[in-house]
Amino acid sequence: MIPRKLALLTGAIGVVGGSSMVLAPITAAVAADLGGAPADITRAVAAFGLSTAFSALLLAPRADMIGPDKALKQAVTLLLVALVTSMLAPSLLVLAVAQAIGGIGAGMALPAIYSLAPQVGPPGEEKRSTGLVLTGWTLALVAGVAGSGFLAGAAGWRTVYAVLASCMAVLLVAMLRSDLSVPRVAVSRTSPLTALRVEGVPRGLLSAGLLMFGFYGTFGFLGAHVADHLGLGATGTGWVVLGYGVGFGLSVFADPWIDRMSARMAGLWVFGLLSLTYLMLGALSGGIWPMALFGLVWGVIQHLGLNYVVSRLAALEPRQRGAIMGLNSAVTYLAVSIAIALYRPVYDAFGMMGCTVVSATALALCLVEVLVPLRSFRISPGAG
Repeated sequence: MIPRKLALLTGAIGVVGGSSMVLAPITAAVAADLGGAPADITRAVAAFGLSTAFSALLLAPRADMIGPDKALKQAVTLLLVALVTSMLAPSLLVLAVAQAIGGIGAGMALPAIYSLAPQVGPPGEEKRSTGLVLTGWTLALVAGVAGSGFLAGAAGWRTVYAVLASCMAVLLVAMLRSDLSVPRVAVSRTSPLTALRVEGVPRGLLSAGLLMFGFYGTFGFLGAHVADHLGLGATGTGWVVLGYGVGFGLSVFADPWIDRMSARMAGLWVFGLLSLTYLMLGALSGGIWPMALFGLVWGVIQHLGLNYVVSRLAALEPRQRGAIMGLNSAVTYLAVSIAIALYRPVYDAFGMMGCTVVSATALALCLVEVLVPLRSFRISPGAG
């Protein structure tokens, strides 16, 4: 049985993550209603990403002083306003502003959730608690990516935002009625600069950035590959996303296996397996069903990798956990932008196989980072 507080945080990841991913699959429907080309709607997607990175970098450290529980409630309130505004948006400009507001909320919410996860769970099970909460991304993937396309086609894109806003409102009420407060250990104001000076943070961020660069580079061109090379539409991509999402959720059962390893050994296993996973995914990219079935494996190993990098960073300095997790989120969204830009010529020249080789290389660099025994590689026992 999942403890109630962890279940609430898992749901929060699902709703917050879903709100951050939902616009991309429904751009065609939004463009048809508001006018313009689907590519024009990506400006609103970009507004969300940029404001999320800005918020995670500059606002997330507030959680160290006011408490991550209060920061999360404020963030969810902002996201609720953004979702309602998006639902009612009469123009692309209003939609972009709403998405920017949502990005500010997401940039505060995700670091706060990652900060709370190891603190509200059972003592001594910090990494397992983080792994449970991260399974909320399964909800975001399945409902936010796969489900939103179907719902938009059946009931209109505004219905998608109406459903998300309703879920966000329920989440806010549940949080207001729950005690998510944790002891605040910050003794002074934190910032990205103070967090970067914590021993081990730069290396942890390097691995986090490479992990997400490799993921988004391949995942971001999945739909294009399915359409261009397999001749299938969004439904075909949906099967692969579904396989990945199910695997991501099932990985919670593999977390205890990783927990029993030292931090260094866990990193070697996770990054080594993930590098091989990308090579296998490329080899199987000639058929939709091999990709969908292997998506289960991809989801499992990616979850272990995400759990590893988040737990590693969260354990480094509890007094600056909010600032460190903010840096992690900022690096993640920066990795998204860089990956989409750099993988495009790779995809044009070499297709999905080229993308997966670049991703495998990125994860091999993560492996090297773990192998190099520099003094700055220190993780407290709670990190695994």
